Amino acid sequence: MPFSVARLTAVLAVVPALAFAQDSRPPVAPLLVTSPQQAVEAALTVSPALRGAGAARQAVQADALQARLRPNPELRGSFENFGGFGGRQENRGVRAMESTVGLAQRIELGGKRSARIGLAARSGEVAALDFTGARLEIAREVVTALATAEAARRLVGVERERARLAAETLRAARARVEAGRDPLLQAERAEVVRATADIAAERAQREVEIALADLAVFIGVPRVDLAPRQAWFDDIGPNPGRPVPADPLARLSGSPELARLEAAIAQQRANLTLQRATAVPDVTISGDVRRFGDSNETAFVAGASIPLPFYDLNQGGIARAQAEVTRAEAEADRGRSVLVAILVAAEQRLALAWRSVDTLRRTALPSAEQAARFATLGYGEGRFSFLEVLDAQRALSDTRAQLVEAIQAFHALRAQVQRLRGDLPAVSAQPVNAPNGSAR
Repeated sequence: MPFSVARLTAVLAVVPALAFAQDSRPPVAPLLVTSPQQAVEAALTVSPALRGAGAARQAVQADALQARLRPNPELRGSFENFGGFGGRQENRGVRAMESTVGLAQRIELGGKRSARIGLAARSGEVAALDFTGARLEIAREVVTALATAEAARRLVGVERERARLAAETLRAARARVEAGRDPLLQAERAEVVRATADIAAERAQREVEIALADLAVFIGVPRVDLAPRQAWFDDIGPNPGRPVPADPLARLSGSPELARLEAAIAQQRANLTLQRATAVPDVTISGDVRRFGDSNETAFVAGASIPLPFYDLNQGGIARAQAEVTRAEAEADRGRSVLVAILVAAEQRLALAWRSVDTLRRTALPSAEQAARFATLGYGEGRFSFLEVLDAQRALSDTRAQLVEAIQAFHALRAQVQRLRGDLPAVSAQPVNAPNGSAR
């Protein structure tokens, strides 16, 4: 199994587990995985990655709330003609003080508020598509990791069967050596084959533990275990045949990535509208009450102010927004081509994987089993040489391993195709009881 970031993360996750083992509390029960749907449901319930994507969407929703708010009014006050010195006596102290208290309100012009609301709505659409994409990506990762774990577990059975056949061959070789029909070298070679098969079986068991740790990381739980029977792994369905509909873009109609390309263009166009609206100056109106201390009279004061747009017309903001629109349109053109190419390649690989599994099941594996059976029986009777027996047994074990790996590849490719098309494995509405009360 190749090195991966997920495997490194799983290894690093063992460190806090070792510290936890020193605690007197009972160990956390592993999540028992019975099907891809149940594993995906658990991941969508407890995955930290999805919680992070949900928080990002909530942040954009908060921006939408803020965009609807109008500018706050201002409370203004001023005090004049008090505390004087020299000159007229009446200007000293507070007897002649003039006090002015009032409100000022900035009125947005040019459609700024509606432009902000529009931009927030478009940003919300992008965030919602990102959240959907995160859900689909988690589902793909979980299904792929689950298929890898189940394949690793089945490869243990393949290697153990290889070791069993090697042990039987060793016994037959020793019997022939004792009978004087074969040299001692044959028994020694059979011993090497058996020892190698035992090592391979042990290595396969270690791969299962690593694969389960990877699966736990993708789901977001401390530990997982596989139910004894995973019937879904053997089910590859009928021949995929030609993809329907024929147009790849039509097959991507449910893809959040494809929809996001258009949503990003709409978002940048909404930003351009806001930048143009920002160039329009706002007017501030005010109303005050003024009190004259020397005569105890009261008067009203009204005013208005507006910036003169001589220099700053938000030229830079508008130019940048126009460039962002152009960039979003170019990325959309490229993104559609990339998505179509990835989908078509994945569908072709999926069809090839299905044919590989079907051929191995119907033709290669039965032939390898029959050849190994005949060679093993015939070796004891002296009809086949030791090398012929080894070749037949090796071919059988390799074919079994190829079948498991082909099924694993099929499930990984099908998960990728579903991810690209925007298909999420069906999950129930009931919450998953995650270990240690981590369901949310």
